[in-house]
Amino acid sequence: MKKIKLITIFLYSLILITSCTNQTNVPSKITNVINKYYDGFISNDSNMIASVFSKNYESIGYPNKETKRNSASEIGFIKMVHSWHSDFIIKGKNVNAYPSNDGYKVYVTGVEHFKHNDTGALIDLRFLDVWSINKSGEIIYRDRFQDNLDYWRDRDYDIAKKVEVTFKVDMSNTKVEKGMGDEPAVYIVSGSNTGPSGVKMIKGENNIWTGKVLMSPGKREYKFRNGYYDDWSVQGWENGEIFLKDKCGFNQWGDREVIVKVSGNQKVGPFCFNSCSICS
Repeated sequence: MKKIKLITIFLYSLILITSCTNQTNVPSKITNVINKYYDGFISNDSNMIASVFSKNYESIGYPNKETKRNSASEIGFIKMVHSWHSDFIIKGKNVNAYPSNDGYKVYVTGVEHFKHNDTGALIDLRFLDVWSINKSGEIIYRDRFQDNLDYWRDRDYDIAKKVEVTFKVDMSNTKVEKGMGDEPAVYIVSGSNTGPSGVKMIKGENNIWTGKVLMSPGKREYKFRNGYYDDWSVQGWENGEIFLKDKCGFNQWGDREVIVKVSGNQKVGPFCFNSCSICS
């Protein structure tokens, strides 16, 4: 852990030292664009965030270095982050902006401070964002570096408290798709418990698919996803609008919900894919 912290400190220092161009040549509107993004992030204001993105916006490195998102999936991810956490502020924010060949580079360091809703833990997450902004003042790229150990240490996540929940879904009325995978399959997805790709389910008799997820006790959201996808894009999901209409969807995405008990394994379903009921 000490090694990671030293690397993080070195990275922050290296960027600030090697970026010593004339910051006074940068229009104030450029730093204002960045500040507008963070204001939108803290307040979970999708319109404010979208207003500063270019149509070709791309983000990488958040929450891990392999993650890539466009503007739509970035906004969706931010909404999801706010559904898990609350009381966001940014402490010690430092903004340094410099002209580049095709626009401007902006380096932002600070600490995201927020509450984890499930545990009530207060989290301080150190970050470095490297932004690329075109001359029109639109954000075209963000590369994020953050200390993920900050998150898990502050959250005090106890794997021993997790409960195994078995989910079943009936695909009798729906063609099973491959998505980005090698073979057709159904996945059970439950937010931070599984990530966007979910857990691959196993096909059984009568086209009933079964998958198991370790989940901490409390109210948890989930959905079944038709085909493999490694991001939070729109493909493959059950239709949340149907669930909201039929009173089995509970948040802005119409996710299903399960109350995970403190002890003992649980079974959920089988529900018909895209339905609140069993297949007829």
